[in-house]
Amino acid sequence: MQVIKGNKQQIDNCLSIARELPQYFMEQGIAAMSRDLHDHRLYIAEDSDQVLGFAAVQSKSNQVAEISWMAVKPAYQHRGVGTLLINRIVEDLQTEGVRLLEVKTLAPTVDYFPYALTRRFYESRGFVHLETIDPYPEWEPGNPCAIYVKVV
Repeated sequence: MQVIKGNKQQIDNCLSIARELPQYFMEQGIAAMSRDLHDHRLYIAEDSDQVLGFAAVQSKSNQVAEISWMAVKPAYQHRGVGTLLINRIVEDLQTEGVRLLEVKTLAPTVDYFPYALTRRFYESRGFVHLETIDPYPEWEPGNPCAIYVKVV
């Protein structure tokens, strides 16, 4: 398994993975993801040319980047795919002089098990909950945004 920099030809594979995860991504989110994947840096976890997962990273400034989207095929979750993606992103950002990596997810004030797993994943990889914003301007009402950060 390896993580490579993705390209526009792999966007459909990424969207297909997101569609396999309806507990995380509704059609409105997938539409936004489709737009973002064209503009954000794309990382692909693959094995034997099969896309197992992806992450998209957006530069916020010369010192801050954000993971805008990330997903792993259900059959490959809990097998290190997400960790490989995070590690590669951090390596690349370190060489570029980026100092902080951010990710937004559903806040723990909402009792929804899939996102408890998501928060646990990020926390176990060194992300720290910075703050919760509710309502978050870009999100639907009732979805408080937890902002996590990691020093790279």
